[in-house]
Amino acid sequence: MASGFRNSGQILVLTGVGGSLAAIVNASGLGDVLQDSFTASTVAPLIVVWGIAAILHAAIGSVTLAALTAAGILAPVVSQLGTDPVLIALAAGAGSLFAVHVTANAFWMLQSLLGLTTRGTLKTVTFSVSLSSVVALLMVLGLSVVM
Repeated sequence: MASGFRNSGQILVLTGVGGSLAAIVNASGLGDVLQDSFTASTVAPLIVVWGIAAILHAAIGSVTLAALTAAGILAPVVSQLGTDPVLIALAAGAGSLFAVHVTANAFWMLQSLLGLTTRGTLKTVTFSVSLSSVVALLMVLGLSVVM
């Protein structure tokens, strides 16, 4: 048990915090406010959830927290928007990868694993992961048209 918690404890705590933050946002009624802001298009909620996740990741540095919170913000209105919840989750996941920088644990882990300087990590890792995030968003938008 101790070994398992040592290896996965941080992940479990971050997932719990992300879920509770999403529940707080849901209970605050933010979903009702957002519901009136969207059109009948399925693209708008996907771009919004991607943007929310990207901003949250830049602010707090946690991919998990950013994705869970962004998806949790839109969760109350997804059924009324006609957007597949899987697409919302994929867009939130893609947005949470955008702009990996010094506030993210992954940034420092990749810096040490790749043997790069902080500047080198900002140039290579931040750019490549951000590009992957945008490509993933484009793929999710393509899926939304097909589905």
